[in-house]
Amino acid sequence: MYIISKKKDYYDGVVGTTGIDKTVVYNREIEIIEDNSKFPKEFNPHNMFYKRSKRHLVNGGYYDCELESIYHQNSMFIVGFCGKLYIGWKFYREEKVQPFGIRNLETHITYDRDFIKKNLKPNNWRDKLMDDLNFIDTYDSMHIFRHLKVPIFLYDEDYKRTSIDNRAPRRKSVFIINPILGDYEFYKIFESFTAFQEVHMFMGGVLGSGEKEIVEVADKYKIGQHGFDKWSFRKEPKEK
Repeated sequence: MYIISKKKDYYDGVVGTTGIDKTVVYNREIEIIEDNSKFPKEFNPHNMFYKRSKRHLVNGGYYDCELESIYHQNSMFIVGFCGKLYIGWKFYREEKVQPFGIRNLETHITYDRDFIKKNLKPNNWRDKLMDDLNFIDTYDSMHIFRHLKVPIFLYDEDYKRTSIDNRAPRRKSVFIINPILGDYEFYKIFESFTAFQEVHMFMGGVLGSGEKEIVEVADKYKIGQHGFDKWSFRKEPKEK
């Protein structure tokens, strides 16, 4: 697979061991969409029809941290990777850095369900975390991949948080086409070689499949392509 990208991802180095197959080209141009109305409808947190439904892909993000947890806040993200959705979480806490008392934001990224269940609790209106996660796990998202024509996309409900404000945390949700998976520690799901192979097969198979468009050629051009002219099957008129 030949990757065209301005930024490196954690699986790019596999090319050096497998060689470059230029019949499969992945133009990994990153597009960050900040306007919720331009998200796929399943990921739009303000889509009222989906928001009121128990079956909404972003419902998993409406949970608080347990009081016993060392983390103060959390946010969910969903990675669309080669035909399937993968749920991840970012857990936040602030640490005081001496000697000036400056607080740094520590972010822990995890895909571990046991860790997630241990550190999250229901809030006032969502109390079925595992049901929400199972819905995402089993959701048929192939139509999104085909529509976007990419092997990877990502929904991040809390993009690039830099601090914790317990009074009014401001969240910024984005939808990213062709994200850099290393930023979300996706190697915890697939190591580099497997990730590269998955993208290669998805690009060359699912997104690369499909019959080519058949172009109808007029009969008069078909005759010319085979070396005939308009008099090949009839007698030319004789001069009087």
